[in-house]
Amino acid sequence: TYSFTIVLVTFILGLALGSMIFGWLGDRTGKSLWILMITQVLAALSALGISQIMGNSQFLFAKLIFHYQEPFALLSLSKAAVLFLFMIIPTLCLGATFPLVGKIYTRSISGVGRSIGFAYAINTVGAVLGAFCAGFVLIPLVGKENGLSLVVALQLITTLLIASIILLKDRKRRLKLIPLAGPALAGLILCFYLPQWDRHSLSLGKYHRFSDIKTELRDRDWKEALLHGPDILAGSDSGELVFYGDGIGGFTTVLKYPNPISEDSYLLAISGKPDASTQADLSTQTISAHFPMLFHRDPKKVMVLGLASGITAGEVLYYPVEQLDVIDISEQVVSASDFFIPWNNNVLSDPRTNLIIQDGRAHLNLTRQSYDVIISEPSNPWMAGLASLFTHDFFTLARDRLTEDGIFLQFMHSYQMDWPTFALVGRSFVKVFPNSLMLVTAPSTHGSDFLLVGFKGSKGLNTAYAEQKITYTGRSKNISLSDPRLLYRLIVSEDLERLFGPGPINTDSRPLLEFSAPKLMHHENPEIIRYLQSKKRLSPESEDIFQQVSKDIDAQIDFAAFALSVYAPFQNMVDLSKATVAQKRRVFDLLYQYYSKHEIDDSILNNVDLMRRCRLAQVETIHKKIDLFTDKSFAYAYQGYLYYELGMMDRSITSYSKALDIDPDNPVAHNNIGLVIAKRGNLDRAVKHFNKAIKIDPGYAKAHNSLGYALIGQYRLDEAIESLKEALRIDPDIADANRNLEYALGLKERIEGPVIGDSQSGQQKLESPGVYYERGIALARQGRHKEAITALKNALQIKPDWAEPMNNLAWILASSGEKGLRKPHEALMLAEKACELTNHNRPDMLDTLAVAYAANERFSEAVETAEKVLKLMRSPGQTQIIEDIQDRLRLFKEGKQYRESTSLSD
Repeated sequence: TYSFTIVLVTFILGLALGSMIFGWLGDRTGKSLWILMITQVLAALSALGISQIMGNSQFLFAKLIFHYQEPFALLSLSKAAVLFLFMIIPTLCLGATFPLVGKIYTRSISGVGRSIGFAYAINTVGAVLGAFCAGFVLIPLVGKENGLSLVVALQLITTLLIASIILLKDRKRRLKLIPLAGPALAGLILCFYLPQWDRHSLSLGKYHRFSDIKTELRDRDWKEALLHGPDILAGSDSGELVFYGDGIGGFTTVLKYPNPISEDSYLLAISGKPDASTQADLSTQTISAHFPMLFHRDPKKVMVLGLASGITAGEVLYYPVEQLDVIDISEQVVSASDFFIPWNNNVLSDPRTNLIIQDGRAHLNLTRQSYDVIISEPSNPWMAGLASLFTHDFFTLARDRLTEDGIFLQFMHSYQMDWPTFALVGRSFVKVFPNSLMLVTAPSTHGSDFLLVGFKGSKGLNTAYAEQKITYTGRSKNISLSDPRLLYRLIVSEDLERLFGPGPINTDSRPLLEFSAPKLMHHENPEIIRYLQSKKRLSPESEDIFQQVSKDIDAQIDFAAFALSVYAPFQNMVDLSKATVAQKRRVFDLLYQYYSKHEIDDSILNNVDLMRRCRLAQVETIHKKIDLFTDKSFAYAYQGYLYYELGMMDRSITSYSKALDIDPDNPVAHNNIGLVIAKRGNLDRAVKHFNKAIKIDPGYAKAHNSLGYALIGQYRLDEAIESLKEALRIDPDIADANRNLEYALGLKERIEGPVIGDSQSGQQKLESPGVYYERGIALARQGRHKEAITALKNALQIKPDWAEPMNNLAWILASSGEKGLRKPHEALMLAEKACELTNHNRPDMLDTLAVAYAANERFSEAVETAEKVLKLMRSPGQTQIIEDIQDRLRLFKEGKQYRESTSLSD
């Protein structure tokens, strides 16, 4: 909405100024015909050049948004100013057309009205035909790039023909054609080559998510951003562009991401906005289909609004439906969906599928068809035209097309959103569907994708319906769902009216979302998810089912299988402390099947033996498939990483060397082989690799950190500190750099005297929370508890919800033996908050909580918590830690507190 307004205003303003300037110039010179022909050539040439620049200006506009995103009015004015500069020359020249034509065509004062009227009529007809041809002929047939080339060529040819007809009649004036013909002919030649846009950089829009290019946005100047944007973005681009389709609904792209240990993944984006994928979005795409299909009594006719990858529609076809209407406005999306056939059940080839290329609201307005289930999966409401799919009017339209006991499902997200806007959509939905619920699609329940489910009738969820149809989910290759009751774990609330509260609603006549959503494109508010989790409200029947499937170990394992099937594992999926040997074996088998084909997350897969088995399986997979990879360098590099994790250093170096033989300019491979070589003790050779990685990619924070780490080993401390500071400048949250910098500064302090933390020395004050945290730990280990407390509090002041410094501060305040430092009440508050932030499943956090309970003489709770810690301590190699906790447990049982005077809990 805002972008369209900015473009329209700047374009019309340019036309108006062009009309004034060149109309005046025509009056003054009396050479209106020549001015007209010159401006037409200039308009064509400048339009061609500007379209080339603007088509490759994504980095420029990302930089503009990055620097001026707050306040929103400043961003809009900045975009308007830049667009005006881009468009001023072509719009001025185009604005010259009407007044000059009017002057040329008017032969006498008495005929001004008729002449101007006729010219205006022709101009209006041309404007209408131009809009029609652009939208319905040129863009659908040849795309925007070729369409621009054709229009520019047509304008140049027309001008040349008119000039030739006029000048060739007069031999004396023929030479005047040369100054006009030269640029025009050059422009015609350029039309064969321009505009030519970098489609890969357009494939994923940096205008709304630029976290991976923040360093470049900050460091590159505006001239570089304008002239070398695609080259700069090339360093952050990933994936192989396998499809690009341009149409009236925007450009559609498909990116392929090779995977050396599993099947390749695909991502579909529309106008740079990711809208479907074979992994990251799989839980949303599958649940959107299975939830309404399972809980409807007998769905026969189904409508899916939004084809995208086709996965949701394909899941519907696993049920015995009679008719599936798939609505999408873009023909390019239809072509793109072919890449997802292995996942979408070949949905468009099924005779039950009726593909309708149409606007979703238009279809619901025009159709006489009634549906048992309607699934609406629009993209983000700030995308052009999509806010209308989140209005009370649209929900009413969908309800009216449902059968008597029909179900309507609407996708909604909480990212790039605030609570008032999120609640606005929710209230609008509840007004139409008072009998409704909301569920989150992430199995961890911490996700940002939600589904609003409305029941037209008075009935709600009926597990009997779902149990009758659960066998159909077994046909799907995308999901493992053995019990429909497992989905109750995803329900956020069945009382949406109370959840969203009173307030305005979003309607066609008052489209509040259309104006608020664009302002929130760069707004992240995790409080929405926390608030929703705290407001979970279920009916008594649903609560009983929820408790059953949440506490039963076999049900937990079934839910873990579901989470793994949609690529969404999470910590502590199963409470192994209560599992039998057979149940544990089943869990380990599930984890092995998953992580032998996917990157290992050691926060989930924390069994050392199982982790090793998975990595060995991955190595074997790469060894067997290596000749099939198009990107062998990536495969060898990943193999090198696996060997490193397995402790096979020689093999790791060999694999990384093979990767670099294929691609010598791979900064990641240089960095990683350097780390392996450094671990083997050859720091000189490692430094060369780190420097090479930095030379290839100066913004590679990990390479700067690795170099700093190696330089510390060589006692080149000043160089190490500079390198580590550069790593933190690029990425302030890189934990290893904080730790390494703290160590380097501490080492320098021991050698040369104080360099940090001493305000009287005039040295630089640390501002990174990570550095404060690492310093706090180092000071505590030295027994300097008072200084450690100050450092840890500084870390929390900058980053208030960081559990680690909160936990360590609580440990000191609860256990320190130094006079005046113990503050049991404050320690307990910090420990409880740290455990809350980590979902009460981190043994180190719970250990601190137990000590804090004891410090407050709440010994029964201290005992209970310490016993829970012991149950969670499953990993081998922790014998000493377990013995320490057992000693503390004995103290708590005896009603004694724990004192720690020299070290910090780790």
